[in-house]
Amino acid sequence: MVDSHVSDRLDLPDSDLIIEEIDDDTPLDIDPEKRRVKTEKQDLPVETLVSWENRGKINLQPDFQRNFVWNTSKASRLVESLLLDIPLPVIYVAEERDRTYSVVDGQQRLTSICSYVNGKFPGGQTFKLSGLKVLTELNRKGFSDLSLEHQEEILNSILRVIIIERDSDPDVKFEVFERLNLGAEKLNDQEVRNCVYRGNYNELLRELVQDDHLLQIFRSQEPHTRMADRQLILRFFALWRHGPDRYKGPMKRFLNTEMENYRHLDPDAVEAMRAAFKQSIEIAYLAFGENAFRRYKLGNTYNPNGSWEGSRLNVALWDTLLYGFSQFEKEAMVAIAWQIREEFLNLIAQDSKFSDYISSSTDKVDRIQYRAQVWQERLLNLIESHGREPLAFTAEFKASLLDRNPSCQICWKPIEQVDDAVLAFFPDYWRENKSIPTNARLDHRFCHRSR
Repeated sequence: MVDSHVSDRLDLPDSDLIIEEIDDDTPLDIDPEKRRVKTEKQDLPVETLVSWENRGKINLQPDFQRNFVWNTSKASRLVESLLLDIPLPVIYVAEERDRTYSVVDGQQRLTSICSYVNGKFPGGQTFKLSGLKVLTELNRKGFSDLSLEHQEEILNSILRVIIIERDSDPDVKFEVFERLNLGAEKLNDQEVRNCVYRGNYNELLRELVQDDHLLQIFRSQEPHTRMADRQLILRFFALWRHGPDRYKGPMKRFLNTEMENYRHLDPDAVEAMRAAFKQSIEIAYLAFGENAFRRYKLGNTYNPNGSWEGSRLNVALWDTLLYGFSQFEKEAMVAIAWQIREEFLNLIAQDSKFSDYISSSTDKVDRIQYRAQVWQERLLNLIESHGREPLAFTAEFKASLLDRNPSCQICWKPIEQVDDAVLAFFPDYWRENKSIPTNARLDHRFCHRSR
């Protein structure tokens, strides 16, 4: 994995979005007898490794065309090193349950060698040597153009391969993968998972990052370049499957275990997961639009107008809101989409504990469970009260009131956006009908709370 060239930024293409990441330094509680990784060393000829790749016994990396980044000159110089008998770094592979192997470290090198012998790069381009500094006479030659002597030299070249055996503890294996990935082109956790946990779970994550509602929320036209969106979807599935009450932390282990245990899903499970995510992300978009999963900041004494985070997506809100939406029928959620938005704004304004729990140490067990419980209770109350009697106060009425008189009735400063306005005589107007429109006036959310 060290060979993969990826950016260290978490920004989405054509976007300034930043996905908040909380460093989880909780130690892994691993039984002493399981703390050693089991490995086997083998010296294998290139011919064997090429045969393995062609037969599917070794998986060099998923998404070949996207992740193979070496140019022809760099790949050519590696082949030249084989002909010059220059030792190459050790290659690490992980043994899978079906006794195939996945490359952990060295995939760019191994891909280059296999591509040259097979005549084509992963993207389909013909591979002919170029940029050689020593064996310049071999420039512009493919493998089939070489003399039989040179072909044999390449095929008989020995590469040291260290196999991480499948019986090794999964948490220890993941630590090994991370520690092999210490170069300037360091992969993040989800990029490591993408290489380690092959299967249709991984394929489902890759599919779902193309969801239209997700991309609109991310304000992007394409998936995240560093797979942060895949990790978000994985977080959703892990919580959706097990529930916040069964989360014990640390989050890294929680997500690794999810992919390890469910990497090979049956078609019904894939469909259920796809439906759950698509339904939940659609509800989030209907309720919040492009402000979904952003924090709302209340105003202050000097400027009582609040504001939505523009570029920063809050992972704690992602977990909390999306899990909550997954627990109810889509039709019920869609019917109260605008009320969900008001309920959320009220929660931010009134529950300081909730606000704290989405701001720091967000992956702690008690914080995940508290957020989920509070949000689910509010959603349930909305659903139970919906339809009892017609509401005199609606989102449209609130907006029209702001158009007529945009001044706060406490501080008398302008209210800049409808989300920062509350109905003064009846702030919980979206829940039930206790007043009449002619008595309504608007306050800043901040002013009303401070009154």
